[in-house]
Amino acid sequence: MTTQLCQDIETLEDAIINLTEGASDEKRMAIWALERLLKKKQNELAEFETTLEEMIVEQQDGWACNQLVA
Repeated sequence: MTTQLCQDIETLEDAIINLTEGASDEKRMAIWALERLLKKKQNELAEFETTLEEMIVEQQDGWACNQLVA
């Protein structure tokens, strides 16, 4: 996680520099890098949510629902 975080920070730093100081091709590359980082983070979040949902489903034993029926 730490290595990944450092890489993400470096990507963001480079993108900021390229967007503020770079020529048009460098700006396009910065936007592409940001889009790629965004897509990666969206995929990580979706994977996390799926894992969390699976854990919640596995943890449910129906006890609370059974109490409502009684």
